Amino acid sequence: MTIKMERQEEQEIIERSRKDPKAFGAIFDKYYPAIFRYAMHRTGNPAVSADIAAETFFKALNKLYTYRVTAAPFSSWLYRIANNESSYYFRKKKYEPASYDAAREQGGFPEPASREDVEKEFMQAQQLADNNKDFIEIKEMIVKMPVKYQEVITLRFMEDKKISEIAEILGKSEGTVKSLLSRGLDRLRKQFSLGKTQLLDGPGIISSERAEKKGGR
Repeated sequence: MTIKMERQEEQEIIERSRKDPKAFGAIFDKYYPAIFRYAMHRTGNPAVSADIAAETFFKALNKLYTYRVTAAPFSSWLYRIANNESSYYFRKKKYEPASYDAAREQGGFPEPASREDVEKEFMQAQQLADNNKDFIEIKEMIVKMPVKYQEVITLRFMEDKKISEIAEILGKSEGTVKSLLSRGLDRLRKQFSLGKTQLLDGPGIISSERAEKKGGR
């Protein structure tokens, strides 16, 4: 479930949250589905993904004083934190954030009513997708790739982010993002034939030909 919110209203809530953490619950409810989904795409582990999502919002609230309004949406800032948490998980091979409940309680924001439904719906969709053998193999390959390739491939083909958005989230130039995508796809081709190479696209999968076209935009 996606909560609609105008950008001006969102900024007003962010400003209130600097003084009243409970106001941040509206931001939590709006973006939890996307952040949890991204963590799931990166880790494939529901429990770790829930903790990464909670840690993301906990840190976002604690660092809200550092956030400055820019042309980029607030979601890009949240994705950057979630990306750092996910990458830390892979680099350290061990992840011990505050638990979901602990992070929520320390942050002071209320339980989003949609959280369990979001996780359940996403897991059901993933189970259906996981019946596809190629889908499973590609996910396993991406998880084994260096973090720098995991980041751009997941954001581009699983989260459907534009090159400019990925550059904003990762703090890299658009040229660097395109280069990483190209090299990442080359690595996948070495493991699969051109016709078989496939990447996730939301709940479905796309062919390598479409992936190449998409990677250049």
